[in-house]
Amino acid sequence: MANNTSFKGDLLIGKSNYIDWVKRASLFLEINGFMPYINNTEHIPDKSLYYKSDSDGHVTNKPYSPELAIRYIDKKAKFERNQIRTLGAIKSIISLDNIDRFKDKITASDLWDAIKATYGETSLETIARYFNKIIEVNYNSFKNADEYTSHI
Repeated sequence: MANNTSFKGDLLIGKSNYIDWVKRASLFLEINGFMPYINNTEHIPDKSLYYKSDSDGHVTNKPYSPELAIRYIDKKAKFERNQIRTLGAIKSIISLDNIDRFKDKITASDLWDAIKATYGETSLETIARYFNKIIEVNYNSFKNADEYTSHI
């Protein structure tokens, strides 16, 4: 996890740069292996695989063996460490104001969902943003058609 690739983009400020930010942020988080902790495809280890259950089916604190108890503790610690690293990675690519705004979010998926809910746009807003880009862009200010269309 994490190749120490630095984020290539501006920090998230608000709706004004959300669309560009979310593309770069998603790529950055995917490359560095953080997305499984954001989209909840990586789960905390199942304690029932390592510890005995009582007659009611509840998992006890009695491991099947000391080795399995250690393995469970190691996997759980690794999961929790990566969850904290993922939360830190998201916080590192948003502005300080946004860190304060979302300080109550304690998991990476909660923070990501809150950012999307706060700054994500409806499809009509997205269409309007791209329409404004087309209107504001002047073909003569670009070297070629590829550069022009890439900007739009």
